[in-house]
Amino acid sequence: MKTRVRDKIRTAIRAEVGRALAEILPPALEFHHSPLEVRQSYHNLTQDPVKSYQIYIVIRDRLAQMGVRVEDISIDVADFHKWLKAFPEIDAFYQGMSDVYIEKCLEHYLSFTYLGLSTQDTFIDIAASGSPYATSLRRRIGLKAYRLDLLYRKGIHGHDIGGDAGDTGLPKGFATSLALHCAYECFMGDADIHFVHEAARILKPGGRYVIVPLYLDNTYYNSTSPYCSQTGLEFDPTALKVWRDDRYLVPFSRHYSPEAFIERVYSRIPDDMSGTVYFIRNLPDLWQAFVGQRIYCYFLFQCAKSQR
Repeated sequence: MKTRVRDKIRTAIRAEVGRALAEILPPALEFHHSPLEVRQSYHNLTQDPVKSYQIYIVIRDRLAQMGVRVEDISIDVADFHKWLKAFPEIDAFYQGMSDVYIEKCLEHYLSFTYLGLSTQDTFIDIAASGSPYATSLRRRIGLKAYRLDLLYRKGIHGHDIGGDAGDTGLPKGFATSLALHCAYECFMGDADIHFVHEAARILKPGGRYVIVPLYLDNTYYNSTSPYCSQTGLEFDPTALKVWRDDRYLVPFSRHYSPEAFIERVYSRIPDDMSGTVYFIRNLPDLWQAFVGQRIYCYFLFQCAKSQR
């Protein structure tokens, strides 16, 4: 009896391993033989901070020249330190993320600052996964704070909302503020476009949302890890497909060129919304304040609904 059970377990394991290899081996081999030009490290401007800063200034200027509202902002490093102490749950949650720990905390600080969150807000952390941010806001600020993710059970359950960011199922005018932290780039297919319209629907008059970071690069590309299954992935037809050659097993990520951002997002903002791209001009100050940390949040996007 024990032998038969053991044999069944071994057979099941072999079958599962075989299925996994059948899915992962082809993209892994394609990546192995791919030229440098289709690897993310070739396009990733953040690897050389000094050089990347100059390139992102050019990208900022390209956006402005094409009619996008762009504003330069600076981060008050002392105020950021103060905010970290006021939100110890966020600090603790991201400390295990090695060289991007400060970047993740900074994204939340920026959304908090540029949403101007107060006790009067009804806030949703979009694509929150396991983040404690909504809970922290309820405790520290006293506002209504929810988190939404496809991983949660569909519908509203306490402070968790299960749903698609582009089709939340929430009532019109449900929230006053929304934030996406390192999430929007993973909205595959037309999900990025759907979100622009859904956000306008569920926000009250005067409401606003922040996307941070807004991933802008010279080249419009979609990246994928060669060690993830490619089944069901949907790549933009006009984007360059590149392989991630870092340690992150991310199936899909979108980086806009200025032209692609305007075509896919900025030009589709509903008439009752106005959008602004903010360029953070003093990231070098953050690099000096947090030596060894990889801080790459050059851009954030804020959209506000009219009061009418």
